[in-house]
Amino acid sequence: MNMIPSVSRQIAYIQYDDQSSSMIVQYHTGFQASYTNVKQDDYQMIVSATNRYDSLMRLTETRNIALQPPAK
Repeated sequence: MNMIPSVSRQIAYIQYDDQSSSMIVQYHTGFQASYTNVKQDDYQMIVSATNRYDSLMRLTETRNIALQPPAK
């Protein structure tokens, strides 16, 4: 499992699981957005981007997301 910490003021980290091809975006508010069927190349694009937040937003515009409540 791979993780990118401190993506932006809104996003605490992005976590990618290459076994399930899924990505979790953890917001500072506690909410999580889960993305399925994320290709390794797409994740690597975010990792290597100068502006990771913009790259993430472009990628996730076309994905189905499932929001989860904040952890208590």
